[in-house]
Amino acid sequence: MSTFENTLSVPPAPPAPPAPPAPPAPPAPPAHRRRRWPYVVGVFVVLLAVFAIVASRITVSYYALVPGDAMDVSSLITLPKAQTHTLHGHVFLTDVGVNNVTLLGLLPAWLDSDTTLVSRGALTLNLPLSEFDAQGTVDMQESELTAEAVALRQLGYPVPERDVGVTVYVIDPSSPAWRSLKVGDVITSFDGAPTPNPQALQSAVRAQKPGDTVTLQVGSIADPTPGRTVTLRLSSTVENHQTVPFIGIGDPSVPLAGLGTQGVYQLPFGVSINSDQIGGPSAGLAWTLGIIDSLTGGELTGGKSIAATGTIHPDGTVGDVGGVEQKTVAVERAGATVFFVPPEELQAAQSKATSNLKVFAVSSVQQALDDLEKLGGKLGSAAAGPPPGPAGHQVPYDWEDSPWT
Repeated sequence: MSTFENTLSVPPAPPAPPAPPAPPAPPAPPAHRRRRWPYVVGVFVVLLAVFAIVASRITVSYYALVPGDAMDVSSLITLPKAQTHTLHGHVFLTDVGVNNVTLLGLLPAWLDSDTTLVSRGALTLNLPLSEFDAQGTVDMQESELTAEAVALRQLGYPVPERDVGVTVYVIDPSSPAWRSLKVGDVITSFDGAPTPNPQALQSAVRAQKPGDTVTLQVGSIADPTPGRTVTLRLSSTVENHQTVPFIGIGDPSVPLAGLGTQGVYQLPFGVSINSDQIGGPSAGLAWTLGIIDSLTGGELTGGKSIAATGTIHPDGTVGDVGGVEQKTVAVERAGATVFFVPPEELQAAQSKATSNLKVFAVSSVQQALDDLEKLGGKLGSAAAGPPPGPAGHQVPYDWEDSPWT
C-alpha cells in the first residue's frame, strides 16, 4: 500500500507599502541671527550706562529747592544761665536745601512735588557764587543782631542803637574795591571822616575825583571798630550822563543800592546765636521767639512744637521770605503743629500743610505772641512790649532800604 503525501503551498505575503518620506527639517537659522539680539542688548546696556555716568556729572543751569531741616533754636542760643528757664515745648527755625541739578536728576526733580526748580540767575541774581554765599552770611548776621534787640525790647529792656558804618553788600568785580574789600565789611570812616551811613559815605566819595587814592577804616559786622586800614583808588561810573567817582561797592546804576547802615545795639547782657552755617535772613522771627521763650519762663509755646519763618525788623515787624513750600514740609516732618509765616506766604504754606499743621500769618512779633497766648502759651514779661522812647524803637538810619530787609 502506497502512501500519498499532500504538501500545501502558501503564497508569499505582498510587500508592505513604502513609508511616506519624512518632512524635511527646517533650515537652521544663520549663525549671525542667533548672536544678534544679545549683541544689541549688550550695546544698549553699555550705552545706557555711559549716558547715566556722563549725565550724572553734567550740571544744568538750575538749582533744586528742596525741604531742608527744622532745628530747635534753643540749642543754638546762648543766654546767661541765671536768667534762662527750662523749656516746655520747642521753637523751630527752618531752612531750604539748595542742590545742584544734574542732567540725570533733572526729570526726577521736575516730577517731585516738594521740589522747585529755579534758574541759577534767578537765585543768585547773576552774582559770583562766592559773593552770593557771602551775602547769605551777612543776612544771617544781621537777623541775629536784630532778633536779639527785638526780643529784649519786647521783654521791657531798653536797647539803645547807634549807627557805626556802612555795610558792604555788593562789590563791582571790575573796580579796585574787589581786591581790597569783601561782602560783610563795615566802612566806618573815609579819609578820617566818620561814615555812619551810606549817605555820609556817598557824600565823601563825590567830593573826590575818579582815580584819587583814599583811605578807609574797615571793620566787620561783629566788630566794626577799630577794624583795619584799606587804601584804594576810586574808579568811575556814569550817573545822569556825568562821570562821577565810584568806590566800587553797591550798584553803580542806583546810588546807595546794595549798602546798609550798620547798627550796634547795646544789650543789657550777653546773647549769642550760633546759626550752624545757615544763610539768609528768614530765621529772624524764630530767633526772636526762641530768646523770648527762654527768658520768660519757658512756657511761651504752651508745650507745643511751633515753627516760624520770617525776617525781623528792629521795630518788630515781620518781612517776607522765600521757599515756604519746602519749609512747610520740613517743619511738619520735624513734628511742628503750628507754623508762623509772613502774610505774603500764607497761601504757599497752606498748600503744603496737612491737617496736623496749623498755619498762622503774622506781620509782627506782637501778633505771633498774641496767637501763642490764644493757643495756651504764657507770655510773662513779653506781654508788656518794648519800653517807650528811642531805646525801645530806635532803628538804624536807613534800615528799610538795607538789602537784608
